[in-house]
Amino acid sequence: MIHTETINTINYLVNELKNIENEEEYKKIVKRLEIPVEEYKPYMHWSKDHYTRNCIARTEDFELILLCWSEGQETPIHCHNNQECWVYVVEGEFDEQRFVESEKKSEDLEVDAELQLEVDGVSYMNDDMGYHSLANISDGRAMSLHLYMNPIDECSIYNEESGEFQWKTMKYDSFKGEKIS
Repeated sequence: MIHTETINTINYLVNELKNIENEEEYKKIVKRLEIPVEEYKPYMHWSKDHYTRNCIARTEDFELILLCWSEGQETPIHCHNNQECWVYVVEGEFDEQRFVESEKKSEDLEVDAELQLEVDGVSYMNDDMGYHSLANISDGRAMSLHLYMNPIDECSIYNEESGEFQWKTMKYDSFKGEKIS
């Protein structure tokens, strides 16, 4: 049984996720988040070259990742390999663009929606909705917490030069706070 009170620590969040009994409980958990930025400190790892994927917890049922973004960093357009994804903004501001396959012969993808996400904002995405990309539009660093219903080991990334999707194996920059070299 899932609780209804505010989630204010990483440990409490992970324990709640381990007790989920059905899909509806995932979105309820995300709405209860009020975790102070200091709680994420053990998982904060940054790179000037790319956003970092820092795995906080992973089971057969879910994956919880803190993404740390330097100014201007963004994801390529990608799918979620048939998994559901919730993005919670911990710090900073993001631009999310959602794409669908274009009906125009001259284009492969077209923007279907654009969202601005701020601190405590939540976005939901799955492959039935199309593809998406996220970009840090803050004047500085930003962080987003990603909850995947079932871990994602690979996803399809859109190559804008070739106009084709390519499969990419997903990697972590850190696991449970420990940097991976």
